[in-house]
Amino acid sequence: MILLQMEENTSLRPQPELHLRHLTGINAQTGGFPPELFGQIRQALMMGMDQLASQGMKAENVTRIIFMLHETAGFAACFPLLNDLFGRTCPATTLRLVKQFDQPGQLAEIELLATTAPDDTDA
Repeated sequence: MILLQMEENTSLRPQPELHLRHLTGINAQTGGFPPELFGQIRQALMMGMDQLASQGMKAENVTRIIFMLHETAGFAACFPLLNDLFGRTCPATTLRLVKQFDQPGQLAEIELLATTAPDDTDA
């Protein structure tokens, strides 16, 4: 029997992760949702980017996006927005269809997972 002493390899240690949940397209001033999916996705992403910025992160830190949609009609109109925001990093993307949301008028909800870049962990 051969026993090997294993040492921790710090380069394989996972980076700290931030998970932003329940990002919706609700308008903070009116309390309502834009009628189109594009408007709700844009608003939810703006909220997510604001929350990332408050943690010293940017869109480049996002490693996964999870879209929960009631239906996919109109989602293709969001592609240019997503490409502008995430085109350089191409985070993994999951699309989940849900039967309905709790709030009337809600068409989408987004989750973002972000990690600090290796250069950011020393700051």
